[in-house]
Amino acid sequence: MFDPSDPVLKLFQDSDALLRGHFKLTSGKHSEWYFEKIRLIEKPAVMDRIIDLLAAKIRREVPDFEYIVSPAYGAIALGFLAALKLGKKFAFSQRVEEKMAFRAGFAGIEGSRAVIVEDILTTGGSLNEVVAALKEKSVDVAGIYVLVDRSGGAIPVEGKPVGSLLALKVEAFEPDVCPFCQKGLPITKPGASDKKS
Repeated sequence: MFDPSDPVLKLFQDSDALLRGHFKLTSGKHSEWYFEKIRLIEKPAVMDRIIDLLAAKIRREVPDFEYIVSPAYGAIALGFLAALKLGKKFAFSQRVEEKMAFRAGFAGIEGSRAVIVEDILTTGGSLNEVVAALKEKSVDVAGIYVLVDRSGGAIPVEGKPVGSLLALKVEAFEPDVCPFCQKGLPITKPGASDKKS
């Protein structure tokens, strides 16, 4: 299913960040595959190489913007490093009472132009929440980028295409039709995003 020669996939594999098993994703869906970005964050040299690739892609495709914005918590390190490499400001959104919002301290973001950087796209739910939070601040979304797009490019966010370093069609199942649940395989819920599910 995966192209072993892909350089981004190889970085995930070399970092033991591509896991196989039975996983509950942030979206609530189940999958055989899980991209554990925390294993990348643990290895700054690997993160640096991946974000170099992402920053180069953003630099080519989005000529004019002020901010990189990432959702808390998993994507903060990615977005911060991308902002550093691109010479842009950085802000992050976080869930407050289950709604994505910005801290009052990010005073300059209002009315700016921003690129969203997220880790993994499965359903687009978190990215849509970030876009909604940016709209409340009158921010123009200049681009949306992820490390891995598990939809294989099939899911736009707010009608915009999502740029990715790695686009794969990775199946995710609703729990009531999950073949791994039907086989009685134990499930793991890695990571956390403060999203109630």
